[in-house]
Amino acid sequence: MRWARAAGLVCCVAFAGCAYYNGLFNANRLANEARRAEREGRTSEARSLWSRAAVKAESVASRFPRSKYRDDALVLQGTALSRLGSCSQAVRALQVAADSSPDRAMRGEARLLIGGCWLTLQQPESAAAALADLAEAGDSVTRGRFLLVRGEAKVRLGRDSAALADLAASAAPEAVFPTATALARLGHVSEATAALERAVERPYVESRWLEALDTLGTRAPHEASRLVNLLVGAGRLPEGQRARLLLGDGERWLRSGDTNQAVPRLAAVAATVPDSGEGQVARAHLAVRSVRAADRVAAIPELIDSLAASTRAGGAALRVGGRFQSVLTRAHEAMLEAESPMPLFFAAEDVRDSLATPALAADLFSEIARRYAESVVAPKALLAAALLRPDAADSLIARVRQAYPASVYTLALDGLAGDRFRVVEDSLHQLGRNPPQRRGAAASDRRVRNER
Repeated sequence: MRWARAAGLVCCVAFAGCAYYNGLFNANRLANEARRAEREGRTSEARSLWSRAAVKAESVASRFPRSKYRDDALVLQGTALSRLGSCSQAVRALQVAADSSPDRAMRGEARLLIGGCWLTLQQPESAAAALADLAEAGDSVTRGRFLLVRGEAKVRLGRDSAALADLAASAAPEAVFPTATALARLGHVSEATAALERAVERPYVESRWLEALDTLGTRAPHEASRLVNLLVGAGRLPEGQRARLLLGDGERWLRSGDTNQAVPRLAAVAATVPDSGEGQVARAHLAVRSVRAADRVAAIPELIDSLAASTRAGGAALRVGGRFQSVLTRAHEAMLEAESPMPLFFAAEDVRDSLATPALAADLFSEIARRYAESVVAPKALLAAALLRPDAADSLIARVRQAYPASVYTLALDGLAGDRFRVVEDSLHQLGRNPPQRRGAAASDRRVRNER
């Protein structure tokens, strides 16, 4: 009987051991297959394999908590979860291994993965803290990876000089991008550019390149643009990646105020990939530029059509052109108002203040004087146009003096309006806070006229 019990116990232990090793073996096999799928560009298959590996490793770690190989399972689980983007879950599993494993190499691997996850979670302070102790790094390869991730964390924290020391010591090829970012921010533009030039022939990592070019481009747009030419001209990138590089370059030129450099980039994107998201964003930027260049109200319907065509799909293109489309649509609707100048006056103010398009706003204000010459706001509109058109200011002010000698706005030019100016302006301010509609607009205009 005792022999039977002992035999049963041995079988159970053996079965548990077999189950454990089979589970860990299968989890590692799935992880290796996932890595191969990633290398071969089979992204969706890789995610599926990582997901299965995470489940298998978690099962092994939870079923056999006293095994000396539990930490292997936890690190494998954390690796799989981090590849799947589930970094919050990954950190929990990895932290257990980092705190309890007797194996320094295992602790180092866990802390390295934790640091990378904290970066993914946009918490660079936690990443730097996780990798503070280089003694955990183990061999030279792991130490280099430690320094790379810690250096990148310091870059994100703005500690650029300290970051450069870590990144240089890491000797990792991937360090080129955070290194270039740190150098550019420290004002070492030529060194940053040279570092990125050396990376042009290496395998292209889109997110890294776009981020590095943006940082460099804020300080040296010509250098960033030259690097874009090198990447695009190499002929190795697919159409979508080339479009994103050109779009980013065009947007950097727009931010710097150089539309002459921006327009060819944006036009190339719009022509090359017209139906893509990048093409729509490029067309939205070009439509916005047309709005900024417009100086006649007659162009408004065509501008609205151009904006509508580029923003129809929504997304980033709508963020670029949606506000312009909405404001111009309100202005166009106000131009159809026949009873009162007030909707058009408020629309002109909106175009001036919201869109920063002085020439078009000036013509909208002038349109009020053309359509509603007898309105109380006609002289105010002409004076608003004068402020927006310095080249025509003298003639517009002379026109106000001649056509509206008794207007409160004419008197205000000479400091003679007194309280009447405040009363009229208060009335207009109230109307601006509660814009009138159709018939109510005409009544409101008459009320302002009476207060004049």
